[in-house]
Amino acid sequence: MRMTMAKKINLSKKKAQWARQFKPQIIRGAPLNYNAAQAGRVEAELLKLVRQMMRETQREITTLFQSGAGKQYFATDASVSSQSRILLNSLASKFMKVFKSRAKGITEKMLKGAANSSTTSLRQSIEQLTGGVTLSTDIFSGTLKEKLNAAATQSTNLIVSIPQQYLATVKNAVTSSISSGNGLADLTPFFERQNGITERHAKNMALDQTRKVYNTINAERMKSVGISKFEWLHSAGGQRPRPYHLHTLNGGIYDLNDPPVIDPKTGERGLPGQLPNCKCRMRPVIELDDGTTT
Repeated sequence: MRMTMAKKINLSKKKAQWARQFKPQIIRGAPLNYNAAQAGRVEAELLKLVRQMMRETQREITTLFQSGAGKQYFATDASVSSQSRILLNSLASKFMKVFKSRAKGITEKMLKGAANSSTTSLRQSIEQLTGGVTLSTDIFSGTLKEKLNAAATQSTNLIVSIPQQYLATVKNAVTSSISSGNGLADLTPFFERQNGITERHAKNMALDQTRKVYNTINAERMKSVGISKFEWLHSAGGQRPRPYHLHTLNGGIYDLNDPPVIDPKTGERGLPGQLPNCKCRMRPVIELDDGTTT
């Protein structure tokens, strides 16, 4: 049976001399930070689509309730109820098609941007780690391609779920406003509140997917060049940090092939940025044996 040896990453001559002299157990590379500008472009494209849907939906519903059918509804018949169902079904059909047609392009832009960001940031981190050794970091292994295909499917499905969830919520609110007899008195504040919720959801989705894909690419590329360990770096910027990430994972050294538990409640294992709204980062590290290699 043929055995394959794990790759080892070499230090520069100067860095190796330094390592032999000071004998550190661990050498750290630069933190791998996702490109905020690139993530912002994906976010902006998705938000533009979401805002178009919300504006049109609110406008059409408001117009219906201000029409003759809406004004006469409570004194006459249920025409506004049937018209609202027809209208919402039409909006759902329209925006499901729009989001499906745009989801693939938005996802591809996200994947391409994350891959390009990874190539640059990982190369710079490895150069710092090794003392100037430059390695190719634009690697697309078979495993990475499989993971990116899965990520693309997940991202596309999440984007398509936005109009499904939003219009279902609108439908419930419209039905409730008709039943209560309050009409726009209920719907106007509803739209103000729900549009904000939907916009924040879309924004967080774009950022979460960008961070998750970026760290997935980095992890597979690190393994491809012979780096299997990383340090967990907690992001200090969150308003509600996860205590487990801050007090337990932060600063720990972990193996990419056996990642740590990231959610003690479920036992889920993974990488920084994998859980929703997780802004934690990682940086490559090497643990020295003879002071010159991992």
